[in-house]
Amino acid sequence: MNIQYINFQEYDKLIKPIMITTKIISVWPLDKDSTRITQIFRNLHTFAMFAMIITISFATTMEVINTIDDLNEATECALLCTAFYLSLLRVTIYSLHRKDISYIVETMKNDWTLANYEEIVILKDKCLFTFRLSKLFIFSVAFTICIFISAPFIEGIIFNTNVRILPFRGYYFVNHTISPIFEIIYTFNVLSGCFSATTIAGATTFNLVIIMHGSAKFAIIQNRLKQIKGNDRNAYVELSECVKSHQEAITFADTLENVINILVLGQFIISTGLVCFAGFQITAMIEDKARLIKYTCFLNSAILELFLFSYSGNELIDESEAIGYAAYESEWYNNNLGLTLKTIIMRCRIPCKITAAKFYNMSLESFAKVLSTSFSYLTVLQATNEE
Repeated sequence: MNIQYINFQEYDKLIKPIMITTKIISVWPLDKDSTRITQIFRNLHTFAMFAMIITISFATTMEVINTIDDLNEATECALLCTAFYLSLLRVTIYSLHRKDISYIVETMKNDWTLANYEEIVILKDKCLFTFRLSKLFIFSVAFTICIFISAPFIEGIIFNTNVRILPFRGYYFVNHTISPIFEIIYTFNVLSGCFSATTIAGATTFNLVIIMHGSAKFAIIQNRLKQIKGNDRNAYVELSECVKSHQEAITFADTLENVINILVLGQFIISTGLVCFAGFQITAMIEDKARLIKYTCFLNSAILELFLFSYSGNELIDESEAIGYAAYESEWYNNNLGLTLKTIIMRCRIPCKITAAKFYNMSLESFAKVLSTSFSYLTVLQATNEE
């Protein structure tokens, strides 16, 4: 069987969960031969999703205003409100960068399909764990959403009440506790919450996979550089191919940075509030088992999401820097390629990275700082609540 076909089949199997979630939120690019009707449905789908997320973001904002006197209720609504605004930011960013995303997806597919045996081994070494981690995160988000949807029923059973509570809160300027208004708003509330959750699962796993693929491209170049032999007649040709591949990898990384740098800034800023508010809900509602389970799941997902951004960004920095070390480890002392290798080493002194709108780098160090800031704010909230 054709090795390229086998590689494509394996890649298609690995990318499918991410592709499904991103198609739900209109992120995954359409095929080049898609029909006009498909494009129209895609635009309608995007418009409907924007309308739902904007509406529920506004509704939860109004709920925060209405419950401002109750710190526990206000922080719960603020928690959901920030999550919805982050979902809106994701959808907006990806809608504005569809051309770049098409380039990214096509490059990934070509790299997997056209790779030789050694390159496939490196791609698997760098990316297989990433694909498994993506599935875990998708499951984590789906489980959290199920908990949120079922929490009002659980609370009603535990406290033996018939109070009608919306899973994702919100103030809709009507009395939503009476039928059939409750059923209509409840359906809208659940659908909007599920769409927003899908943006979390889809965008985060998509970002994780493409950034890790970028780091794998640099790892492949390292392997090629180390194999250059000084007494080989084809050494110059091989080095030229490495330089070309290095430029392509840099272009790929720069495209990633261009697409998601604003999203990373929003992610890190809003995640600070998400972790803080979720932690406060856990500590404030320790006796409320339903809410305790709900926000423990939410906190775990929020921290895991932030870690995935930071971990992938850290890998991209490390692998792009390592190109210089790989160039030095080649047999440069047995040939006249030293000047070209020196240029490669100098370029690698400025590693490729994903930044938060150029303010700071997406790395494990940033992850630690965000968690530290979140727990500092949590301490302030707890002190305010006790007063």
